[in-house]
Amino acid sequence: MQVETADAIETAIAWQLRLADADADVWAEFVGWLEASPAHAAAYDRVAMADRLLAEVRFPDPAIQAENDNAPAPRGTRWWIGGGAVAAAAAVALAVAPSLVPRSAIYQVATRNGERQSIVLDDGTRIELSGGTQLTLDRATPRVATLDRGEALFHVRHDQARPFTLRVGAVAVRDLGTVFNVAHAQGRMTVSVAEGSVAFQPQGTAVTLRPGDALSARDDGSDSRQSRVAPALVGGWRAGRLSFAGQPLGEVASEIKRLYGTKIALQGSLSERPFTGVVHFSGAADRDVPRLAELIGATWRRESGQWILAEQGSGAR
Repeated sequence: MQVETADAIETAIAWQLRLADADADVWAEFVGWLEASPAHAAAYDRVAMADRLLAEVRFPDPAIQAENDNAPAPRGTRWWIGGGAVAAAAAVALAVAPSLVPRSAIYQVATRNGERQSIVLDDGTRIELSGGTQLTLDRATPRVATLDRGEALFHVRHDQARPFTLRVGAVAVRDLGTVFNVAHAQGRMTVSVAEGSVAFQPQGTAVTLRPGDALSARDDGSDSRQSRVAPALVGGWRAGRLSFAGQPLGEVASEIKRLYGTKIALQGSLSERPFTGVVHFSGAADRDVPRLAELIGATWRRESGQWILAEQGSGAR
């Protein structure tokens, strides 16, 4: 992996040059690069150590050097002094840079369709991200997060003095000591509670949800609907158990794509048909999609890299 290491070192040096005049956005990008791979952090540490050693070297006083500029110098001397001065400047920046990282830096954690990730915040809260999910976080305020899209299960470390708040569109979900799941897609959000309770706060009002409670609403907090779900099924996507209560099949197909990366197209009015039930998915599309089609009374076929489901009698397989 020598090439990868060399590339990481080159990138670390390039980052150091950028950080000298970096704004908050550049710092956030830099921190994201550090966290992307242990090799990045190791490379940065190597560059920092080397430059700290260079910083201890005494370079000629600029005034004295100016007086000697007209005097003959051994070949290569001026190059060494110039290069050393740049290295020394970089060393100063490297020594100071870690302490200058803005603690208010906003960053994002995202997964691709079919990918999952688990993160732990500074306060001990653990978040499990489903596929096709993006969270926006702030290092200065780890008790606040925004679910931009997708689905995530939150294991919140309760702090009565600083309740954890999740923002989804214009809605706030505030922890009262809980494990809860939130899905956000196609302009709607759904909150379901496994343990403890949360305060659902659309447009200034508040509804308390307890284990087994679920509530869906538009991004602006309107058109809210409450339902019940078995607490054991909250976050069931982690084990392939998907629970639906009257959602259109179009939403079901979107969730399957997000979780497993499987593309399902619904023909005719099938996407608007409501579906209620619990479906177990193995993640193997060859088994799962035909099973889903049978469950909803549809036909299926594969075409152009996707699965196509249609109502019975439409001519599909």
